[in-house]
Amino acid sequence: MAEKRKIWWLFIALFFSFYLGDATNIVFGESNDSNNATLDFTITSSQLEYAKPPNGDAQGRLDVTLIPKGRVDNIVRPPIDVVFVFDVSGSMTPLKLQSAKYALQSAIDYFKANANPNDRFALVPFSDTVVVNKVVPFSVQQDVKEQLDLISRTANSLTADGGTNYTQALQQAQSFFNDPTRKKYIIFLTDGMPTVSIAKEPITYKVCEGILFWRTCKQVTEDLDVQYILYSNGITAARTIYYPDEPETKTYWDRTKYREFEEKIRLHGTNIAKTLGMNNITLYSIGFGNNQEVDMGYLEKLSSTAGGQAKKGTPQNLTEIFQQFSKLANDPVLSGTIKIPLTSFGGNVEIVETDQVWLDDKKENAYITLSIPYKVGQPAPPPFTVSIPVRFKAKGEYTFTAELAYRDVYGVEQAPITKSVKVVVKDEVPPSFDGTVTLEGITRDVDDLVKFGNTDGDSNRFKARYSLTAVGYVGNASGNISNIKLIQPLPDGITVVPSPNAPNVTVRTENGVQYAEIAFPNTVIDYKQLNNNEITGEITLQANWAMENVQLPPAVVSFQDSKYGARTSSLKAPSQRIEMKVRLHESTDMYYEGDGRGLITKKEPNRLGRTNHSHDGLLMLPVKALQFQGDDVLLVTYNNSETVALYLKPRVAIIAEDGQPIPSGATVTQPVTVKVTGRVAGEGVTYEYKVENSKQSSDWTSLSSPYEIPITSDGTSTIYVKSKGGLTKGDGITTVSLTYIKLIRQLTLGNYKQTMEIGETLTIPVTIVPSDATNQTLEWISSNPDVATVDQGKVVAIRPGTVEITVRAMDGSNVSATATITVIDPFVPLEAIRFQQEVLYMTVGEELDIESQLTFIPSNATDKRLDSVQSSAPEYVEVRPQQGKWSIVAKDVGYSTITAIAKAKTKDGQEIKDSITVIVQEKSSSGSDGESGKNRW
Repeated sequence: MAEKRKIWWLFIALFFSFYLGDATNIVFGESNDSNNATLDFTITSSQLEYAKPPNGDAQGRLDVTLIPKGRVDNIVRPPIDVVFVFDVSGSMTPLKLQSAKYALQSAIDYFKANANPNDRFALVPFSDTVVVNKVVPFSVQQDVKEQLDLISRTANSLTADGGTNYTQALQQAQSFFNDPTRKKYIIFLTDGMPTVSIAKEPITYKVCEGILFWRTCKQVTEDLDVQYILYSNGITAARTIYYPDEPETKTYWDRTKYREFEEKIRLHGTNIAKTLGMNNITLYSIGFGNNQEVDMGYLEKLSSTAGGQAKKGTPQNLTEIFQQFSKLANDPVLSGTIKIPLTSFGGNVEIVETDQVWLDDKKENAYITLSIPYKVGQPAPPPFTVSIPVRFKAKGEYTFTAELAYRDVYGVEQAPITKSVKVVVKDEVPPSFDGTVTLEGITRDVDDLVKFGNTDGDSNRFKARYSLTAVGYVGNASGNISNIKLIQPLPDGITVVPSPNAPNVTVRTENGVQYAEIAFPNTVIDYKQLNNNEITGEITLQANWAMENVQLPPAVVSFQDSKYGARTSSLKAPSQRIEMKVRLHESTDMYYEGDGRGLITKKEPNRLGRTNHSHDGLLMLPVKALQFQGDDVLLVTYNNSETVALYLKPRVAIIAEDGQPIPSGATVTQPVTVKVTGRVAGEGVTYEYKVENSKQSSDWTSLSSPYEIPITSDGTSTIYVKSKGGLTKGDGITTVSLTYIKLIRQLTLGNYKQTMEIGETLTIPVTIVPSDATNQTLEWISSNPDVATVDQGKVVAIRPGTVEITVRAMDGSNVSATATITVIDPFVPLEAIRFQQEVLYMTVGEELDIESQLTFIPSNATDKRLDSVQSSAPEYVEVRPQQGKWSIVAKDVGYSTITAIAKAKTKDGQEIKDSITVIVQEKSSSGSDGESGKNRW
């Protein structure tokens, strides 16, 4: 049994090898050693044989699988042409218009940050026609950034009014592209369905010449401009035919005409999209409205026809979509077309147009427009399949030849590649399976899956629902189909979610490719049930890491036919594309998002922060998970399980003079520098700082390279460093603190007398270096207090001798300085003392030093001490001795005679004294003392 299963899986592997050509080894993102991005393709049919019913067409399908190869390891960014086509019709409310302008500005900012000097950008605003006076064509400004600024200013001046005309807007945009070698893009924003269009149509009309009997008329058919207008009531429509003589307008109030004109307008848009595709102009469309306002199916058809994508925009995601399309325009791209000629089939083959397949006007050729972006540093994009519905009107053999023409990532045209497939149409063919595959997100659309943080859940899961029908025309033959299995190859990063409700789903890996298999063991389909019996199944799948525009490859149904043996049928690949982002919320409306390029974006209202591979150390791989580490670090895990840390707030360190780091909160005695050692991830990050210190406080100040803040003031400092922009989280503030004790480096003594007399006092001046040292407490020491004492630098000579007076810093620096002083003993007798005035005015409560009022004669007398001070009326003026000093205090209104008596006496032993009259007054209510300050000093 095991051997049979091995042989069976070998058969399946051989089938996929045949179906996918040489894509097998890279089908789901495996690495390719080539350094050059190239493109190959295969063309196959879903069955080698199709049955033609007696009264109908044979229904078949061709599958074109595009196979990107190689990789782009370095940024390849040749010049690009981009035209912004911007809807300003009346349905653009002020809020929507403002959101659109902001989103456009984000795209402009992105292109400015990633500009090639030779890029060209243009703006085409439109409503019911192109707003001609607001059009910005290519190269109005020579400098690309100035051109983008001009587009920004013009867009901001736009106002909304009128209808919605896709055709003329896209035609105007197309007219700007004049270089076939350049990558060409239109980013098209609209908030409504097309309601106005002008296009040339074949019109038959009568042309007459001559007059009266000589007048002749004839029917003429030529291409004339025809305008269609739909009015908002849903019933009124108008058509204007621009005849050579004059235009003719007819208005209809008819739903049938309304729908007819609506189809005409849409056909005009489709034809323009085909023209864009033929000229390798990629169309990215944004439908900015709800399902009643915008037909996303129509926009998707237009975009697919021109090799692009369409996205539904909301005020919340519009900026993100503009950014995404801007990134796609910046990616290295392989662009071109596949052409399938049909003329050789004599009208017996009809190809049905789809969103991705279109026909030229004469239906002679079918086309597929392709634009395949590469992500720098990543393996080639996975192959993807475009299915082409085919109808056969007659039996026979048909060989389809497809030609691939494309330009490489440098815009260089490559040699065409041709492939063929043969199909046989007969009356009867063996049974096969036809069916549909539909992808349905569990809680989010499959093209908008989100993995939150590092946790998988319903938000990044989806279901693949299969509906299978056994089909075929076997005549009167009898038989049955059994052992039915659906085999779904899985792209890299997509895995099966086990479910107890799906016991028949198994997973198997062969040659590095995972396959999900649904078995239908109890289902047997008799030939009589062909074309009628539907069987269904589903698989729950999970996107494990960020991805963009990934196709679920075509599934294969294997079965056992009782008449023809083991057989297989391929199913059409689902039309939906799988897209997933990894998101980590900071708050309800702010989050970080990782994408398939390995980049991180911070999204918050009216702002986007972006990262850069080269600046932020990010890998060029899809993001698998996001986590916060603490409050200021974002951990980015990639699909190879490698993790990169991004700072969300500045990483700040305190650095000593010797370069060693110092912990926050430390006490230092040398100058330090606060330095930003880890910058916040993202583009356009700016920094500010603020220092809080009793001596060095500052307001927020800009901080630039080398991002250093010298701390020069002593005391406790708190340093705040704030980032703005990029991926900054919260307020972006990082705080450190330190206490800087600025030590005394030097004590310098000033001029002082080196010789003092007994009883003399001297203050020695000292200069502290630096002058703003933290602790300026000094200790003064006398080497011999019996000769001279010192207190706070004041020296008192006591007796003859030599003494050293030393001053020493008390801050731990041990810095000191010494003065040498010699004391001598000259004696000068006191002869008299005199009060400096006869009357002294005081106010109640005032206190005065007596010695300050006296003059000693001679002034250099040795002994100037007072023995006593007496008051004749102490109830008015009180005398107070204080540590050898004398003072008087005014107690009450009145007067007293104050007598000062010196300790020294005259030569004949008489007292040396003098008196003064002190008059005490009340305090003046005006604040003045006495008689306007009479005798005051």
